[in-house]
Amino acid sequence: MLWRNMRIYTEERYRMMHDYYGAFHVSVRQRYRLRFLVCMVLAVLAILLEIRLFTLYHDRCTAISSGNSHPASLYVPYRYDNGNDPVQEGVYRIVDEKGRIGYADKHGNTLIEPRFAFGFPFENGKAKVTDTGELEEVPGSDGEYHYWESDDWYYIDRKGQRIE
Repeated sequence: MLWRNMRIYTEERYRMMHDYYGAFHVSVRQRYRLRFLVCMVLAVLAILLEIRLFTLYHDRCTAISSGNSHPASLYVPYRYDNGNDPVQEGVYRIVDEKGRIGYADKHGNTLIEPRFAFGFPFENGKAKVTDTGELEEVPGSDGEYHYWESDDWYYIDRKGQRIE
């Protein structure tokens, strides 16, 4: 008799639980899909956060190590042929968001803030620069090769001072 009452209680309790949770019933497959989706979203967010934190950390370390309020990481290296401008005499060209040319040393410290319309790499302690002019296409190159046309060229030293 006791066993029969226990069975009735269990069946009744099961029906009550099923009626209560029936509206929230999710199949096992749906639960696994939901867990997978949540894990994927969390993984993507973690990767994005990691990238952002690394970028902030790298910029801060560059600024601290250079002792410069404007580390070269705020600028992009000048693109020469298929890559970044090579380091010549310990210096490479950098470009700001307006396309102006400046110079940084091989450690990434900004030596000369970008302010020139165009500038050549340093050679024998000086660089040929201009504040005016325009980019011209080499005839017959189908837009692949260009040169800078200007009538106002002058030389600067590694401090950015005009030299004669």
